[in-house]
Amino acid sequence: MTLFTYFWKLGRSVFDIEMPTAARVRAAVTVPCVVLLIFGVTAGLRAPATALGILNGPEKSKYAVLLDRSRALDESLKQVEAVYESEVLPLERVLLDYNQDQRLVRRVAAALVGEGRRAGLSPDILLAVLLVENPDLAPGATSFVGAQGLMQVMPLHRGNWRACAQNMDSIEGNICYGAQIFKDNLRASGGDIERALLRYNGCVKGTNTPTCGQYPYHVFARAGKAAMMSKMGLGVAP
Repeated sequence: MTLFTYFWKLGRSVFDIEMPTAARVRAAVTVPCVVLLIFGVTAGLRAPATALGILNGPEKSKYAVLLDRSRALDESLKQVEAVYESEVLPLERVLLDYNQDQRLVRRVAAALVGEGRRAGLSPDILLAVLLVENPDLAPGATSFVGAQGLMQVMPLHRGNWRACAQNMDSIEGNICYGAQIFKDNLRASGGDIERALLRYNGCVKGTNTPTCGQYPYHVFARAGKAAMMSKMGLGVAP
């Protein structure tokens, strides 16, 4: 017997009994109230949060949840905007002077900031290395020795860096490899940035490329000029 059938028979038995009119009236009021009370208690035991929501007003509760979510989203967007304006936009200003493709430039700038943070490196030094290695910002570029992409990474590094995806041909993947390799070069050089840059360039003895010893100074020149011009909100001449 279902709960509904039970209360239906209970109501009929109450109203079939001969009783004074006043008693019938009281019964007509009491029985429905008891039924509603039992249903309310049962629902509360099964789903307390739902029951409280009904008592407090479901529409108001839903509105409050949506309002909280909206505020959280607005706060997140403000944080993203702050990072973009303070870190990504200055790099974009520099890169746009080398390549006018706005979407490409934005992806490159965002990747430099993101991978710089992940590796614990300044995005400015990564930017400077990139501008020396690949000033045309050509993601598909390959050098005569086989170095690939924006950061001119040698294929032998593929899959050897846990922080980076297997694919080093993408913009983000290639910059990830470049950042992790330079981080390792910096560690191996005892924090000496000049020696780390020489390692990155593969300039150990300078026998294959006698002028490779000048590589750090090219990077420093790019870094200094880029930093100065980005802070002024201007582009940089290649």
